Amino acid sequence: MLLYIFNYRSIMHRSLLLLCFVFTSYISFAQTTFNPETESDFVKATYSKGNLLTILSQDLIYPEDAAMNGTQGDVTFLLKIDKEGKLVSSVPKERVSDELANQAEVAIGKLTADWKPSKVHGEAVDREYLLVFSYKIFYNSLPVDYHAMAKKFEDKEKPEKAVRTYDDAIKNYPFEPVYYSMRAKYKNEIGDSEGAQADKLMAEKLNMEILAVVEIAQSQSVR
Repeated sequence: MLLYIFNYRSIMHRSLLLLCFVFTSYISFAQTTFNPETESDFVKATYSKGNLLTILSQDLIYPEDAAMNGTQGDVTFLLKIDKEGKLVSSVPKERVSDELANQAEVAIGKLTADWKPSKVHGEAVDREYLLVFSYKIFYNSLPVDYHAMAKKFEDKEKPEKAVRTYDDAIKNYPFEPVYYSMRAKYKNEIGDSEGAQADKLMAEKLNMEILAVVEIAQSQSVR
């Protein structure tokens, strides 16, 4: 699930430099072992003091210097929560910039209470999760509603275009499981059962291994 923290800024640029970010932590994370049969009775850890996304997003705004410099991308941390419900480690996996990473680290530092630990087959277990802070800048635009776009193609009986819509969604939001689930639906409709199954498994994997995705968005008017 994405939580948007949206800010607006008007700036003037003569040109825009398009930056390509390689999600190395995502690639390595997506290749970890996943066995849906052994993890079918899995319960994700939850924070005892309330909604995790709400707590993480408190006081988060897009850093001014980062916004002016066009710095954006994902900041990821690997959190380990033990079977006693303690957050025992928080290891940075990807740092787009120190400024963005430091802000995310401060947010994680607020998680001082205990957790309800992960469970497999009813037994509490140690578990590692990926926590994602996704910083994005939208120039002269707002975030795309991919679900609405795909629904329009569905209404026009064009599922192949709905698949391409979710291709774009996953390219921009690779950690969001619902996009894989929706792409699986439309892949089934066009007869790509193998691709649909792969997307379904990826959605299940992300649901179990991503603790949360916090989206910090900045809208900038470029003239």
